Amino acid sequence: RELPGAYINTEELETNDLEKNVESLAISQKSEDWSPKKKKNKKKTGGGGGKKGSMNTDLGQCNSSDDEQNSRFTLEIENQTLTAVRSGNTKLFTQTIQLLQDEYGEQECYEETRKLLNKSLGDQKLSYLHFAAQGGHSGLIGKLLELGCDPSVKDKAGRVPYSLAKDKETRAAFIKSRSLHPDKYDWKKALVPEPLSQEELELKENREKEKKKAKQQMRKEKLKLQKEEQKQKKEEAEEKARYLALSDREKRALAAERRILAASSGENTVAKTVVLNRCFLCGQDITGKVPFTYNDNNFCSIACVKKHRTST
Repeated sequence: RELPGAYINTEELETNDLEKNVESLAISQKSEDWSPKKKKNKKKTGGGGGKKGSMNTDLGQCNSSDDEQNSRFTLEIENQTLTAVRSGNTKLFTQTIQLLQDEYGEQECYEETRKLLNKSLGDQKLSYLHFAAQGGHSGLIGKLLELGCDPSVKDKAGRVPYSLAKDKETRAAFIKSRSLHPDKYDWKKALVPEPLSQEELELKENREKEKKKAKQQMRKEKLKLQKEEQKQKKEEAEEKARYLALSDREKRALAAERRILAASSGENTVAKTVVLNRCFLCGQDITGKVPFTYNDNNFCSIACVKKHRTST
């Protein structure tokens, strides 16, 4: 149908529409041919990669869990060993070594124990043998050396465990281990002296026995002197109490009697056993001293004289 004032060529419109339809059909066929293959390829590649990835992640998780368990076990062993060594707990130390033996084989256990015991700890780089020597735990030192703890290992300051030994017993434990295992370690580097021979040990034991006997004899004599002094003090206190219980007349008579006794027999011999002169007020022994005299009465001090004057 024609519109007024316009001319339309129908042949050109039909040809153009046909060409557009053909192109759209060709594009749709191409998309239908190729799109499923791409999807299939994607699915295949995606599916295969997922299985392999899941297997890899499972293996990685297993390895990581094993590593975590090993690290936890090692950390627990180290903490227990350090606690046992620092506190001198031989029982806990034996239990810790038993855990290592249960976990590893015989040869592997020896290697793991040696690595553990020779590990440097803290800022000062101290070994377990350093801690045992510092604490004076002589019972643990022999066990540590027997299990492979090297006595020549130095700390940050360049000190070997023997130089940190707390007392004589601790040093003796090192020397005893050297006599039992002379070729196991470099004892010269560890500064551990050579053990004494059998004759030297016997001489040393005899000297120690003689010293002990002399000390015991001195203690007995000291106790004997202390008992004698206590006895004399007790007798002196009793005699003083008896003197103070006397009346003034009896005190003067007793003093005169003592003076006569001292004059008849030598003063030096009597003074050792008998008190010749006492304070008239407090009864203090003033034999051989210059007394304070008042009204023919002897006093040990001016304070006693004042008290006597005020009381009378």
